[in-house]
Amino acid sequence: MTGSSNTALHLEPHLEFDGLPVLAQKIRESLAEDSPLILDGSGIQSIDGAAIQLLLLAIRTAKEKNIPCSWHQPSPALSKTVALLGLTDEMLLEVKAQ
Repeated sequence: MTGSSNTALHLEPHLEFDGLPVLAQKIRESLAEDSPLILDGSGIQSIDGAAIQLLLLAIRTAKEKNIPCSWHQPSPALSKTVALLGLTDEMLLEVKAQ
């Protein structure tokens, strides 16, 4: 993602350690633009701890730089994993009653 403000950063269905260097680069580019960071988590089917850490770092960095950060349709798998880790607030996700 480059040169496009307010465009969601599409996250892969399986966020695992091996694919994180590419995602980290996309996040760095997005944060360098100083436009809102919108994370599209709609297609996430599985996510590991390293990916959660990277996304949490991205959210914290955005906050430090006063860049708005939000989720576009976080998947149930993402929401469940984040809730199990107790990181719902830090990851800017809402708990939905079931």
